[in-house]
Amino acid sequence: MEKDILEGLYRRHTKAVYLYLYSLCHDHGLSEDLMQETFLRAFCSIETAGEELLPWLLRVARNLYLDAWRREKRLRSQKEHDRHKGETDGAGGEGNGDGILEGMIRKEQNQRLYRAIQKLKDTEREAVALYYFAGVSQQEIARILDLSHGNTRVILYRARKNLKKLLDGEEMMEV
Repeated sequence: MEKDILEGLYRRHTKAVYLYLYSLCHDHGLSEDLMQETFLRAFCSIETAGEELLPWLLRVARNLYLDAWRREKRLRSQKEHDRHKGETDGAGGEGNGDGILEGMIRKEQNQRLYRAIQKLKDTEREAVALYYFAGVSQQEIARILDLSHGNTRVILYRARKNLKKLLDGEEMMEV
């Protein structure tokens, strides 16, 4: 019985948690790992979640991301230090293809949108990800980000305004 409840929780919220994490870290593998860790922690302490599970899950996911970001920051500073001693770093890339023209067009539009979102300020980017990708209400966003409801509304307004400028500017550069 409990297994069914946990499985339902996972199926219901996995996409929202993943998209939120991906919007924060821009890395599919890390997003997947953090999502798994989020649900593992949720399964271990579900009784502390209260009524609203999605906002609680997103707070857990955000905290895990921040922990990972801090670890990465420490590792980067260590690599910087090591590089001064003569070590070098490598870089890699990834590609993805889609055979159908409509899929390719949709993918390009999504990529443009994601690139524009990545140029937003951290708080704006996080609020947009929560509101549009995770389907979280403005009041829940305010609780997750520890902001007032009015401030959350202003941040979302400014984010939409900035996104429009970024996307319009990108179209002008393509012409």
